[in-house]
Amino acid sequence: MITKLEIKAYAKINLSFEILGKLSNGYHRIRSVFQAIDLYDIVSISREEKEFCLISPEICPTKENLVTRAKKALEAFTKKDLPCKIHLTKNIPISAGLGGGSSNAAATLIGLNKLYGLNLSLNELIKIGTKVGADVPFFISNIGTALVEGIGEKIKPEKKKHSKFYILAVPYKRINTSEMYSLFDKKGKTFLDLAKEICSDVGKLYSYFSSISNEFGMSGSGPTVFAGFTSYNKALKAIEGFGAKRLKGDFFICSPCSKTYDLVFS
Repeated sequence: MITKLEIKAYAKINLSFEILGKLSNGYHRIRSVFQAIDLYDIVSISREEKEFCLISPEICPTKENLVTRAKKALEAFTKKDLPCKIHLTKNIPISAGLGGGSSNAAATLIGLNKLYGLNLSLNELIKIGTKVGADVPFFISNIGTALVEGIGEKIKPEKKKHSKFYILAVPYKRINTSEMYSLFDKKGKTFLDLAKEICSDVGKLYSYFSSISNEFGMSGSGPTVFAGFTSYNKALKAIEGFGAKRLKGDFFICSPCSKTYDLVFS
């Protein structure tokens, strides 16, 4: 019997992103190309006898964490208690449009399904994941490059020639996704325009990247701005060209991944 496992839960960028409308239930229809990248969190899960324990950086209260919400959604679906200890090691910046929380939630569903031998299908896990967050189904799918539609539940592989390396410029200013959707509904502006109003670095980065790269954009609701390059050295020179000290934030150089998670048994 498996008692413990570890999952590398990868981040994503949105190579394209459109909001197509709002449904009567409050959800928004989207059309987006998601690309997994090799920046990842580590989600370690072990079976316990009775209790649930989440060990993680102080991101938000345990009850509000997407990992906790994913576990509860799985328990509600299976009508089973799933006591466990989850240790979350964070590398993906939070509230940055990179899907870190959703990736962790997906890893939790996948991990508990394995640990407890629930034998839930991919479609069942995606159904549960949709209730936790719009990006969660993508991370469950384990498709590195995917066209995502609907409210995030429609996922299919996308044949797209992507860059070998991506610069991620992540301002320290954090942006809440739900608040961005609320602003979108009120103002009718794109996420990019809204993010520029909230964080001045977004506009500077977007303008700079658009002048030096053929593949650039803002990921999700922001504020992360990315640009693609054919080599690591070109990416590094692009960061130097902008001036790392100009950004109140961090730069990362990442590569695209062909999957959204890696499962390791121990």
